[in-house]
Amino acid sequence: MKKGSHIIKIPHIKVSASDLEKAVSFYEDVVGLKKMSEDPTYAIFDIGGVELGVGPGKPEFFLLVDDVDAAYADLGAKGAKFVGAPRDQPWGARTVTILDPQGNEFILESFKCRTCGKSCQSYLELARHTREHK
Repeated sequence: MKKGSHIIKIPHIKVSASDLEKAVSFYEDVVGLKKMSEDPTYAIFDIGGVELGVGPGKPEFFLLVDDVDAAYADLGAKGAKFVGAPRDQPWGARTVTILDPQGNEFILESFKCRTCGKSCQSYLELARHTREHK
């Protein structure tokens, strides 16, 4: 990454699926990806350390940053456009959507344990870490 960039990596890409059962079968049995987790509406596969999420809605591209609020303030001061303000998500991330000049949306996200403040690199790492507090 260029010095001064807030972006650490692409941790997660989500593709749309109206039929989760068919999509899971395709990615698992045809493509040969390892399923990391699944619930009734969403599944996550591993592609060399990048999570591929499959579920309802439009495709989404997530960019991991250390601190969503700091990235929002810094990038906003440089003229970046956002869709809303940073917010906490039910899955444990803090996110904000940034728009590039062509209108492409990217979701900036960070994962911090709400108990101890530890930064994590993904939802699954945060979930594993959070279980350690119980």
